[in-house]
Amino acid sequence: MRRLLVLSTIAVLVLPSAGAAATGHTVDLASGRLDGRRILGRTVAGVTAALGRPDFHAGPQTRYRVGWGSPNDFSIEVLFRASGGAQHAWSIVLERGPIRDAKIGDLLERRSRALQAAIRAKHEDTFRLLRPYACKSHDRCVGEFAPRSGSVHLTFGTQPVRGTWLTIWQPLPAR
Repeated sequence: MRRLLVLSTIAVLVLPSAGAAATGHTVDLASGRLDGRRILGRTVAGVTAALGRPDFHAGPQTRYRVGWGSPNDFSIEVLFRASGGAQHAWSIVLERGPIRDAKIGDLLERRSRALQAAIRAKHEDTFRLLRPYACKSHDRCVGEFAPRSGSVHLTFGTQPVRGTWLTIWQPLPAR
């Protein structure tokens, strides 16, 4: 009986983490679609319908955000701005993977310089390097791609503890 209890406890502790490791998201860098769904420009209700109920929401109406994970340790965070009388998503922050792009593979497993090189090589028709990856201090390292066509921008960088992050953003149209 004791052996069964030990095995059951191990299964409960191990299986969720194994399942979590196998999960992940796909992103289309050119369109900003996450798991095949349009996120940028959608309302809070639209983002929730597309990605499911968020684990947290925070901020005043001027800087509202929702996310999956905890506010300080998330996989996805979507930021909103008021436009046309409603909150609309303008930014998707990706911090925990796997996050896969069809042309590159897992984006967040790479160091930022390697991510920059991969985006330049695989998405050269879509993005141009606006600000090469550089560090202003030991914990402020950032690079940015601007669109060659379209309106999706990419900002990426490195945090000392969490590693590589990527933000997909789009200016909201004036309404």
